[in-house]
Amino acid sequence: MPSSEQITYTVATTVDRDAVRDALISFYYPEEPLTTAHRSGAEVTPDDLDNSLAFIDQGTVTLAWLNKTTDGEPAATVVGIAIGGPSDAALNVPIRTSKFADIVAFLDWVAQSSVAMGTRPCYNMHCLAVHPAYRGRSIGRQLVEQQMLVAKRVCPKLEAFTADATARKSEHLLKRLGLCEIGRLRFDQYRDERGDRVFDQLPDGVVVTLEKAL
Repeated sequence: MPSSEQITYTVATTVDRDAVRDALISFYYPEEPLTTAHRSGAEVTPDDLDNSLAFIDQGTVTLAWLNKTTDGEPAATVVGIAIGGPSDAALNVPIRTSKFADIVAFLDWVAQSSVAMGTRPCYNMHCLAVHPAYRGRSIGRQLVEQQMLVAKRVCPKLEAFTADATARKSEHLLKRLGLCEIGRLRFDQYRDERGDRVFDQLPDGVVVTLEKAL
């Protein structure tokens, strides 16, 4: 059965909504520490997912497609995804669950903790994921570079590109691409209004904020 494969990169449009949703559910959220480490459980909430999908309308979701032809029949599957947008427009849907409220509050805390060292507002990339079967092909690097191009095109007045890395591999990749660390916080440093830990399923969880001038 002869076949060929090629990876291509695009900006997602409304016709890609189902493919974006499938990618987020299948290989982003299951490995996203803010989702999996929350005290309520590891499942993504509907409002969190809807908020990610809302960035499609902003033109700031970039996709890596596996274009495969088998016996002359073409097929395309999303194997990588990155999402970003202006740092002052990160919330695009109503908050409907306590878990998503906790995540939004945590990210606000992270942003405020790094603001003294960083440029605000900025273009912030808050999602980067590659399907496990296709890692090691520089897809993540290409997605970050695509996000930087999107930032310059969609938000030309913003002077900086930032990213919050919750995985060590992502942190190392971003630093290789020239981003500099401006903040590092442990999940267990964050407490809710009662003083309780919110992300208690990952004792050594860390979020690293990095920045690069556009």
